Amino acid sequence: MLTTMATSTARPPALLSAVLLVYPATLLLGSLFSTISPTARHSRDQLSSSSQPASPLAPSLAADLYLSEGPVNYFARKNNIFNVYFVKIGWLWTTAAFVSLLIFQPLYSSSRRESSAQQEARFRRTIQAILRYALITTVWYLATQWFFGPAIIDRGFVATGGKCERALDEAGKMAAGQSSSTNLETLFTAATCKTAGGAWRGGHDISGHVLMLVLATGFLAFEAVGASAPACLSRFSSTGDAGRERKSSDADNTPVADSTETGGFAETWSLRLVWGVVGLGWWMLFMTAIWFHTWLEKWSGT
Repeated sequence: MLTTMATSTARPPALLSAVLLVYPATLLLGSLFSTISPTARHSRDQLSSSSQPASPLAPSLAADLYLSEGPVNYFARKNNIFNVYFVKIGWLWTTAAFVSLLIFQPLYSSSRRESSAQQEARFRRTIQAILRYALITTVWYLATQWFFGPAIIDRGFVATGGKCERALDEAGKMAAGQSSSTNLETLFTAATCKTAGGAWRGGHDISGHVLMLVLATGFLAFEAVGASAPACLSRFSSTGDAGRERKSSDADNTPVADSTETGGFAETWSLRLVWGVVGLGWWMLFMTAIWFHTWLEKWSGT
């Protein structure tokens, strides 16, 4: 019986790990679509006919899409509503979805009929979940926001020869005495470069969108599966005081069912929020795979 239980608890992690293959598959499918799509080919033709020199490491289509006046797919525009209000503030959505799991899922939320051992086990699970969130938040922040100065992605871009170049003719936009090209070349982050009217070009621009979307959707999906599967309770409470709590009574053995009766509505909608964020995150990852960055930049982001 112990062998059977060990086998049954070993299978889910292996299956969930295999699910991670959805990310390289999505990038592969998106890159293939971008090659055969007439809209993508038309936009690439417009870009290649411009005066910008081609480089195998430079950002490909989408980095300069905003310069093109030709028709492109809605999701190829940087100002599309999903990019502006979802991807650009993606970590806010990730945090909100994660907090909803902590508040409303029975694995973490408290119950009136819990023993002290159950409360201790629940507190431990909550702390572990928060530590996982803190870990991936730190990775995201250091890679895309700040790393003792410019973020890791910006540092990598500059280290591979990238710099801030003039995107448009700024004659008349710069005040007298502000000379331009040297100032632009000294800008070390993509955000400050674009704010100054320049273009971030010439280096290996690791896709921050891909990195963030893979981190966020993968984290939320695993947390949701763990929080909503009743079997995970028995795994968490298989030893020590938590193991004794399972033997105390049938009622104590099924806290998920008890919580579902009283908080089923909030529990259901917290999971819907999480899977909604995961689903939209995957879709935007697919759009990024089609329209943004080179192959190497997307794969390095993954």
